[in-house]
Amino acid sequence: MDAVPVKKLRYSGFSSATVKAVIFIILIGIAIAIWIYTQFIFNQVREFQKSVVRIQIAIYVNVIDPTAPDVSNLFEYVRESPIPRIISDKELNPIQGFWQNVGISPDKTDESTYRKLRTLIKKMDRINPPEQFPLLRLAHHTDSLTVFEYPPSPRLPIVITDTTGVYLYSRNMNIDPSRTLDLRFALEKMDLFAPPMRFVKDNEPPLIFHGINAEGLWPLLVMKKSGEPLYWNDINVARTDTSEAGKEKLEAFAELAGAQGIVYDIIANYDVVVSETCLFHYGDVPFLTWIGWLPVIEFAVLLILLCVGFIGYRNITNAEQRSIWVGMAKETAHQLGTPISSLSGWLELLKTERDAALLDQGVSEMGYDVVRLTRVAARFSSIGSKPELQPIALSNVIDEVLDYFRARVPRMGRIVIIEGHYSGLRDVMGNHELLNWAFENIIKNSLAAIESTDGRITVTGSMSKDFRHIILDFIDNGKGIPYADQKKIMKPGFTTRKRGWGLGLSLVKRIIEDYHNGKIFLSESRPGFGTTFRILLPAVADKESG
Repeated sequence: MDAVPVKKLRYSGFSSATVKAVIFIILIGIAIAIWIYTQFIFNQVREFQKSVVRIQIAIYVNVIDPTAPDVSNLFEYVRESPIPRIISDKELNPIQGFWQNVGISPDKTDESTYRKLRTLIKKMDRINPPEQFPLLRLAHHTDSLTVFEYPPSPRLPIVITDTTGVYLYSRNMNIDPSRTLDLRFALEKMDLFAPPMRFVKDNEPPLIFHGINAEGLWPLLVMKKSGEPLYWNDINVARTDTSEAGKEKLEAFAELAGAQGIVYDIIANYDVVVSETCLFHYGDVPFLTWIGWLPVIEFAVLLILLCVGFIGYRNITNAEQRSIWVGMAKETAHQLGTPISSLSGWLELLKTERDAALLDQGVSEMGYDVVRLTRVAARFSSIGSKPELQPIALSNVIDEVLDYFRARVPRMGRIVIIEGHYSGLRDVMGNHELLNWAFENIIKNSLAAIESTDGRITVTGSMSKDFRHIILDFIDNGKGIPYADQKKIMKPGFTTRKRGWGLGLSLVKRIIEDYHNGKIFLSESRPGFGTTFRILLPAVADKESG
């Protein structure tokens, strides 16, 4: 026959333990992959949270000016952030009112509150390292200042206030300075006549001199208690001059004013902006905590699925094993039953019969039965261990099986034509008894499927296109296999016959694939038209080509 093309195949058998191990490793790999992926997402969210925290710190430091008149909207933006946070000094002491979303009201200031906050700070720092930043705060200061004046006239009125209108000093005024309304009215009149002189520096007491611009030059000097000049006016020294020469001129003016002018002290209360190094402690937002539990939940679900799958797979395997043992027991009884019954019959005949010709026939038949029993024993001993393989002519094995069934079919009262078409087949590395058994089971299935009186079973054999495999097709014109059952026919215990054991084809599959590195599969089956099984077996290379 012509060579038939076949794809290059590799054949290998896997035990159920190997399959279980592979499935378990795959599921563990999936679980680890999900865990890594979730941790990646978790880290990305945490980095995003950190960037939000830094933005809030920037708002605290650069946007929220404590001296600004209205920053309530910016504070509201910070307060509405869902991130749990506590701001503390470098010694981890919480700053009053600077905590949010920690389950403690910012209004509480008792000692137990601060203890709870310190405990929360430790927990937060274990999760997220604190961010260090400078926090601008207002601090109240009180300074004593000395004013040196050399006025155009000592009788001219003068009033000194701070930028908020708080009274500091006055002279030559016809009002009581303690009466706020009278003072305010008087200042408005003075400022309308001549604009006041303002002295303002960062983190220094602000002073406003009312009335000194009304009469031309009015030299004056304001000094701190330390003797450092703070403000000056109408002195031959620029206001920004901090040189030694400038200081000497100012000191000379102070001596002159002390001798010929007016000198007095004032007390100034004012707020200064101080920068304090603080720590921004923050925890995870609630949804980040929920994400953190996600890998644990996923792993638990996968573990449950693994356990359920393992238990289910073990139950299926146990059921298959039970089916195999039951089937093997029945197959053993069936294989032994025919020759034993024959031997029993011939023994009974030998006890009563003295005809020499009949005795010779009995001895010959008993010898055949003994050979049959020997073959059955060899089959079952081979199926339980790794069989010895040697080069055999596959056509001889097929001929033996077909001759056996050609002799038995007529005794069944049926007409089934059994024919074979194979030639030029190379040898295979195989076990004669096991291959004989496998082919017998396939033919038995074909005979059981043929219900008509004109049945036909055909076995064809050919070489593959690359001459590396032998292709055997077992074709019958029986009732076929239902489409729903075609994927299950090779499973142990599955049968469509009422008295079937479900072992035949699974046994064939084990012999062909596990022991001979071959392949068996259902090539074609149409209900009502017949079935074709195909077997592929590795061929032994010719000595010439080897």
